Amino acid sequence: MIDLSRVRRYAAIAALGATILPSSLVAQTATQSPDDFTLRAYSRLTLVDVTAVDAKGNPVHGLPQSAFTVLEDGKPQTIRSFTEIGKDTPVVTRQLPKLPPHIYTNLQPAPISNSVNVLLLDALNTRPQDQIFVKQETVNYIKNMPAGTRVAILLLGSSLRLLQGFTSDPEILMAAVKTKKNRALPSPFSDTDAGNGDSAELDVAGADATSAIQEFQNQQMAFQADIRNRMTLEALNQIAAYLAGIKGRKNLIWLTDGMPLQMYPQGGVNDLATMTDYTRDMRKTTDMLTAAQIAVYPVDARGVTTNPAGSVVHPVTGFANGRGDAAAKATTAFEMGNAQNHLAMEAVADATGGVAFFNTNGLKEAVGKAVANGSNYYALSYVPPNAQFDGVFHKITVKVNVPGVHLAYREGYFADDVARNEIAPGITLSTKAPEPYGSNMSASMGRGVPTSSQLLFTVRVEPHSDQMNPAGAKVLGILDPRLQGKQLRRYDVQYSLPGQQIVFTQNPDKSHQGGLEFDIAAYDVYGKLITSLSQSIDLKLTEERFQKLQRSPFQLQQAVDLPAGEIFLRLGILDTVSDKTGTVEIPMEVTNKPDTKPVPQNLLQHP
Repeated sequence: MIDLSRVRRYAAIAALGATILPSSLVAQTATQSPDDFTLRAYSRLTLVDVTAVDAKGNPVHGLPQSAFTVLEDGKPQTIRSFTEIGKDTPVVTRQLPKLPPHIYTNLQPAPISNSVNVLLLDALNTRPQDQIFVKQETVNYIKNMPAGTRVAILLLGSSLRLLQGFTSDPEILMAAVKTKKNRALPSPFSDTDAGNGDSAELDVAGADATSAIQEFQNQQMAFQADIRNRMTLEALNQIAAYLAGIKGRKNLIWLTDGMPLQMYPQGGVNDLATMTDYTRDMRKTTDMLTAAQIAVYPVDARGVTTNPAGSVVHPVTGFANGRGDAAAKATTAFEMGNAQNHLAMEAVADATGGVAFFNTNGLKEAVGKAVANGSNYYALSYVPPNAQFDGVFHKITVKVNVPGVHLAYREGYFADDVARNEIAPGITLSTKAPEPYGSNMSASMGRGVPTSSQLLFTVRVEPHSDQMNPAGAKVLGILDPRLQGKQLRRYDVQYSLPGQQIVFTQNPDKSHQGGLEFDIAAYDVYGKLITSLSQSIDLKLTEERFQKLQRSPFQLQQAVDLPAGEIFLRLGILDTVSDKTGTVEIPMEVTNKPDTKPVPQNLLQHP
């Protein structure tokens, strides 16, 4: 029998999380007399994002600050700042047409909110059959997501990997999800983890032998679960570190079978000895997530779960032979594993202000609700009464005086110094392309950096021929030395940039002076640069040619040699006078077969 008091106690421990952001709130400067001094008072600011929905789960807009009451440890707090996010969401009224094959553009729809969304596809904690379901439902959501929704896609396997940086182009997102490198892979722990309730009971003779084997299984499962837990928490720490630089709310939609946090014993001899207390690790992770304003929305990748003990086609081992206790044990294991996963998902969601979704086969609908939930919220802040980093947990309560409105927010925080939790960067995520440093485009050409639309352009990318270049031929581009001598395929890249976007200065002789830089960077699926190419164009035009360019596009053709495999081809233009940039990233597959075509076909119109 499950000890419910123990379950609640472990769940409460796991559900605690917080952030306190240091902020200078008061500064008073005295006169300039030598005897005077400057007095500065500092306070910590606690931020709370609150989502308000009606009975049907639809966002409730227009609530005033006076409708909200914030309490910390049961004591009312003064709201220092109040902002509604999502009320003025732009409505996209036109459908952007498809471009012809091989044609791409960096024109992006207007963002529908200032929040961004990250889809975390969890292959570490998810069975292969569920990964297939997740991929299908993710593609279905992307096909129908509101125009302007900014999404990045991460994959968690043996390590955390960026599949696609932030973009609102559904074709590029779908290509990243469908990549062969994102195929369903068996979790190295799925066969030994009984947390999902699928493991069969061993048909053994004798209670002593059963207990011994059960104890051994407990130890094995605890060891495997511990590895999974620590890898998962470390991945969440990585995500927090890299989204921390983005202003505003970030929504992490986590598609997973769940985390085996071992919130209660599994049954057997000495199984309490194998349990690990993850309180401190969970606390650090939720500290970092909330400090970065990341709300986590776990979505159960298993959909509606069913008890395997009730299967007629695949009955539990021993059940068909008359072992009456086999079904009972399998049912208990299933219920405990199910509850454990759901408790862990709710713990992370509650600690960060998100919502957990489970017991539903509509994963794409759940993802859509999570995105909508995280795009419409009220941002509140207050100064906590206790200014000490003493590690004490403080409960947050938010109330609204409008009937029928349901609130979701993080329910507390630990007074920890979040700066001590900082970790070294590992992946790059950003909501806007970095500004170039002078004429240096290296920042804007990084893998996964979002599309820059300061300069709008279209580009044609297609194979130069159906044949691979012979090994040893002259290579176009600065190729990774490890790929020297490999067969490569040449691609033609033809840019078209409206001339009126180019900024010119006027020379003393009345001529017009400008400059452009065209860059190509190709990355493999692991984010490693495999080749690059850069070309600078000096534009010195007479008045006549300048006026002609104002009415026509500037066109340039480049060529680059690419190795076979899945490639992320990043193309960029820099105006060296204005320092404005335009970039686009194209997932494509280069093969040694004839008629190779880049994918996908971009849905955005010609600028």
